[in-house]
Amino acid sequence: MSGGGNFVLDGGGGGDAGGAAALSPFPALQPAHPVIERLEDFFASPEFTGAIGDFLSKESTKFEVFDLSAEQPLEYYAVFNQYQSMIESAVEAFLQKEGITPKQLYDICETESASGNSYSCLDYMVACTEYDDFLRLIADFKSMQQWDLPTGEGGGLGGLE
Repeated sequence: MSGGGNFVLDGGGGGDAGGAAALSPFPALQPAHPVIERLEDFFASPEFTGAIGDFLSKESTKFEVFDLSAEQPLEYYAVFNQYQSMIESAVEAFLQKEGITPKQLYDICETESASGNSYSCLDYMVACTEYDDFLRLIADFKSMQQWDLPTGEGGGLGGLE
């Protein structure tokens, strides 16, 4: 099926014994713009994720449990500014490598966001432009830190067996 149908025809390469196509109730995912794919790879690189992890590990200790609707200490905003600078520097390096302008990247990101696709690179960039999103990132990070499971002898789950 094609067009406005509810199912997507999956031909499966045509090499199977029956030659029958399978119907999928899920819409076909549109491939990401090549720049978004490279940006996603850039933000997923060990160098970048390590730098973000190190930054959040160090700086999140300054944050106490907080209400996003309440006034925040100025120290939190100073950490936000540091995060913002770090992300902006990374994006600037990416733009230079790609040979594109910030406006071109913005337009590509807008198109990808409108498509309904979700990318962690866009989440990182939004968190560097919106203070509330940055606070949510910190809260999520702190929450994940609480769930680090200690490993027992032999690499098990400690007492959770």
